[in-house]
Amino acid sequence: MKAVTTIILLLASVGLVFFVAKPVWSDTASLRAEQAAVSDALARLKDLQSLRDDLLKTYNEIPRNKIERLYDLLPPKPDSGNILVMLEKLTRDRNIRLRRVEFIKEASSISQSAGAGKIVTKEAPKFNTISYSFTISAPYEGFRSLLSAMEKNLRIIDVTDISFVGGASNLFEFTLKAKSYYQK
Repeated sequence: MKAVTTIILLLASVGLVFFVAKPVWSDTASLRAEQAAVSDALARLKDLQSLRDDLLKTYNEIPRNKIERLYDLLPPKPDSGNILVMLEKLTRDRNIRLRRVEFIKEASSISQSAGAGKIVTKEAPKFNTISYSFTISAPYEGFRSLLSAMEKNLRIIDVTDISFVGGASNLFEFTLKAKSYYQK
């Protein structure tokens, strides 16, 4: 009788292991896997936080005048007044007469593909442009000097078109179309 009781208890314990302990064990294993995933994500978040802190520390160590210089390079708004002042200074320093400055409005467009009615858009640039044209009266050497100064200017100026008309006594009238950039 003791042998039968022992066998029944042994079978009951094996049944308990398969029906009770095995699901608990698999739940524990899945929880350990989740814990490992959460620990990994937490470690990556801490790395990102330390990287962010390092970047903020580096940014805060940059002198204010250098940051302002960056804003001169790519200002946060169109700033047509500063463009006008810059052009006036560049021409005045070279004894060139600035005759006219016109700022041109540009319309943004989305190009459409003819096939299957799909709309294809270009990747949006991280900057906007302000277009303008200006006319100057100068001798050729003065004009070359102005172009050199525009090339070395801190604010980026892309000259897109140059036209000129000859005048009396080695004085030409140059019309330049240009673009400058500002932040979005």
